[in-house]
Amino acid sequence: MRTDTDNKKTTVYLEGKINTDNAANVEAEILAIVNELKPGQEILFDAEKLEYISSAGLRVLMKVRKQLGKPITITEVSRDVYDIFETTGFTDLFNVKKVLRKVSIEDCEKIGGAPNCEVYRLDSETIVKVYKGDKYTREKIEKDRELAKKIFTGGIPTAIPFDMVKVGSHYGLVFEMMSGGSLASILSSHPEETEKYGKLVAGFIKKLHSTEFETGVLPDARAPYLRNLKYLEEIGVYTEEEAERVHELLRTIPHRNTFIHQNLNPVNIMLMDDEFILIDVDDSGTGHPVWDLMGMYQVYVTGAKAGWTKSMMGLGEEVLKPLWNTILHSYLGEVHSDDIPEVNRVLGGYTKMNQIFELVTDPTIPGDIRKPTIEKEKAAFFDMMDTLYPVPRWI
Repeated sequence: MRTDTDNKKTTVYLEGKINTDNAANVEAEILAIVNELKPGQEILFDAEKLEYISSAGLRVLMKVRKQLGKPITITEVSRDVYDIFETTGFTDLFNVKKVLRKVSIEDCEKIGGAPNCEVYRLDSETIVKVYKGDKYTREKIEKDRELAKKIFTGGIPTAIPFDMVKVGSHYGLVFEMMSGGSLASILSSHPEETEKYGKLVAGFIKKLHSTEFETGVLPDARAPYLRNLKYLEEIGVYTEEEAERVHELLRTIPHRNTFIHQNLNPVNIMLMDDEFILIDVDDSGTGHPVWDLMGMYQVYVTGAKAGWTKSMMGLGEEVLKPLWNTILHSYLGEVHSDDIPEVNRVLGGYTKMNQIFELVTDPTIPGDIRKPTIEKEKAAFFDMMDTLYPVPRWI
C-alpha cells in the first residue's frame, strides 16, 4: 500500500476496490502502518483512486478509527464513493472530503481582485473567487462557508457559495453571478454615478451596523488585531511597553453585538436586483462600526493614494476619493458634516496598525526598505496614539 510520511503526518493512499476479497489484507496493511506511527503523528487517507468500498471495507476503517481512538480524515473522495459513506452514516463518524471539481480560469474575464483573491466570471450565471496565499487552506475556506451561512440566516444579505473548487494550485468558491456586477465594475464603467452609489453604500452599511447577533455567534471584530499585535510583539517589532500601549488603544474601542464585515472594498459589494449583496464574509464579526470604517479608509483613501487599487480593482483616486467623501457624509449625516476632517484623521490613525502589520508580512517589500519604513510608520502611529481615543461619539 502506497504511503507518504513526514514528521507530522502519514498519508495512506486507498486505491481500486476494497471489498470482501481483499478487506483482510487491506486491514493488515493499514494497521501495520498505524502501529508504526510516531507519537503525535497524524494519519490521513487519500481516496482519489478509490473506485469502490463495500461494507467489509467500511468495517476496516471502523477498526482503524477504534484503534486510534479518534475520527480520521479521508480526502479526495469521488462523488460515488462519497454517496456510500453518506448513506451508511460514515460522514458523521469520519471527516470525509469530496474530491473538488477542477476549474480553469483561462480566457475567463477578471472582474475584480484584492491582495488575497481574484474574482473571475466563469459564465453568464456564475463567478469564481480564487484565494491566494498559504493561509487559505481547504479547512479555512470550509469554515468560512459555514460562517457565511450563519451570517445569512442572521439577516445579512450575503451570497452563499454553492461549490468549492480547485483552480490550479489554489482553492476557489463558486457563486451565482450577480446581475449588476460588483461596485468596482459598476463604477469603472460609470464613474459619473459615484455620488449616487456612495449614498446607496452608506445606507447599506448603516443597515449592516444596526444588525445584531447573539453573543458568541460571530467572533469579536477586534480578535484579528489582537492576534497581529501578539505576533508583532513576539518577533520584536513592538517592545513590551509599545505592545501594551497598542493593547490599551484596542481596549478603549467599545464593543457592540452588531455586524462588522472587516473588508468592505468595492470588489466585495455586489449588486443583485437593485440590492447590495456581500460576497466575502471571511473575517466578519461583531463590534463597533469603527472597525469597518477604518478598513474602508485604508482602501478608499490610503490604497487609492498609493495606487494599488487601480491595478487590483480598476478604481483610482479620482473615483475612490469622491466616493469615500460621499459615503462618509451620508453615513454620519449633515449634523456631523463639520466633523469629517477629524473622523478621517482618527480613522487614518487606526489604519496604521494594519499598515505596520502589512509592512512586516508583505514578502514583496525589499529588505532594505522594510525596516526604515516600519520605523517611520511606528513613530507616526505612537505620536498620535493618545489622540485616537475615545472613539468619536458620532461614529
